[in-house]
Amino acid sequence: MAEPPVRFGILGCADIARKMSRAIALAPNGALYAVASRSIEKASSFASANGFPASAKIYGSYEALLEDPEVDAVYVPLPTSLHVLWAVSAAEKKKHVLLEKPVALNAAELEKILEACESNGVQFMDATMWMHHPRTAEMKAFLSDDDRFGRLKTVCTQFYQ
Repeated sequence: MAEPPVRFGILGCADIARKMSRAIALAPNGALYAVASRSIEKASSFASANGFPASAKIYGSYEALLEDPEVDAVYVPLPTSLHVLWAVSAAEKKKHVLLEKPVALNAAELEKILEACESNGVQFMDATMWMHHPRTAEMKAFLSDDDRFGRLKTVCTQFYQ
């Protein structure tokens, strides 16, 4: 018997949330269940423009979405300065947490988020696709080619936008 899909609520309507909405919709084990914004009009427009099912719940506040007992997990694409507040709030409502990167402003905030998730028995994950992307395996094989580079000891990278 197949597990029921994870019902996701999305806190906010940032541009990056469009991509995550599509990924959730395409995942066999995920369902777009709800979206919240500071205005119900913006949340409704976001849901319509991003393929949410007609049955999706639309909320005009983040708190209202977190109160919905049918939401299993939340995706938080809000500004990083708001992550600790909303991730901890979600964990306290027993929602699994998927945070957009960077997950926190500093290590102390990340510790608060992780502690809230652990103490409430929910999963934490950041939305960094890097480790799961097929290009990562290709790059590892490329860099591991001793004939091309010799034996690498360290690789330093930076991410710029």
